Amino acid sequence: MDPKFAEEELCESVTIPTLPSVVQRINQMLLDPEVGLREIGAEVAKDAPIATKVLRIANSAFYGLRERVISTEHASCVLGMRVLKNIVMQASVIGQFKHLAGAAGFDVEALWRHAILSAETAQRMAQNCRADLGLMPEEFHSAGLLHDVGQVVLLDNRPEEFLRAVQLSVELGVELHMAEKEIFGFDHASIGARVAERWGLPSLLVAAIGQHHRLPKDLTDQPAVTLIALTNSLCEVVPTGDEAASLATWDARAGATLGLEQQGFLKVAAEALKRYPSIEI
Repeated sequence: MDPKFAEEELCESVTIPTLPSVVQRINQMLLDPEVGLREIGAEVAKDAPIATKVLRIANSAFYGLRERVISTEHASCVLGMRVLKNIVMQASVIGQFKHLAGAAGFDVEALWRHAILSAETAQRMAQNCRADLGLMPEEFHSAGLLHDVGQVVLLDNRPEEFLRAVQLSVELGVELHMAEKEIFGFDHASIGARVAERWGLPSLLVAAIGQHHRLPKDLTDQPAVTLIALTNSLCEVVPTGDEAASLATWDARAGATLGLEQQGFLKVAAEALKRYPSIEI
């Protein structure tokens, strides 16, 4: 399909979701120097279902808190604004697509487990990089979380065609994004980039989401994109439980771009392997 036509088709046939309202409110509050941590926590508390999920995530092993947080106000003080925003984003995005849970022909829960693992892994990996990534490590959490969100957007908007792409990828033994291009003329990465752009994520993260299926070794001039591509490569293998295959996703050229030592990558990979079985949706 002609790229220009595919772009027009994407715009006309797929509704890009709006940023969850609680995240919008927090973003506005973060711009106000007069607003404190407890006020942001109190705002999250107004949305009871989201607040419950936020507390569960905040008390998970990933954040390793020495004390259990018992309210979103407490969580905001212990974790800080950026981290709380990431947790709210995670809870809100998954909640926004909860009606797709149990969809026949596609494992939505597995997608969210991959997304959560990717979010945590991207943040951990960024913390180990010496190169200038252009963003704080916590900001890569959003890119990891949203890099595959285009899949649920397609499932929600054009379910029959998306499920046909899923089946085609199995039949041909190709990656899903390639089958999507065959069916739609575009893929979930393009959708994800549109979502990120509409939601006001930094341009570096929009690019990272849109290009996360490129080979990390081919992205030597784009550290932020390289990080998400390398994260995705690792997190696609981790669910198999194959430690050797997971560690083998290390790429020396990507490491050089990121200022990431192999030992640092192996440490992050080991944490991902350990963490994956305990991830809850």
